Amino acid sequence: MKINFTINKSLDSLGRVLAIIRRAKVDVKNLTITADTYVYQVTCNIDGEPDEVRWLVSKLDKLPEVLKIEEIDINH
Repeated sequence: MKINFTINKSLDSLGRVLAIIRRAKVDVKNLTITADTYVYQVTCNIDGEPDEVRWLVSKLDKLPEVLKIEEIDINH
């Protein structure tokens, strides 16, 4: 499973996002953070139960720092 999201360019925002990812019961395979002028582009490849992935996406989507989020199922 792959999750792409955009957050405000702030280390505080990045820290909150990483804390939520850490709490999720998923296995993070790869985490890429790219800095742009005003935002961070984050790509996260994860393995885990579908319920846990949905929980993670839901939690991230509720954060005001997350401007855009996209979940991609790379298994199908």
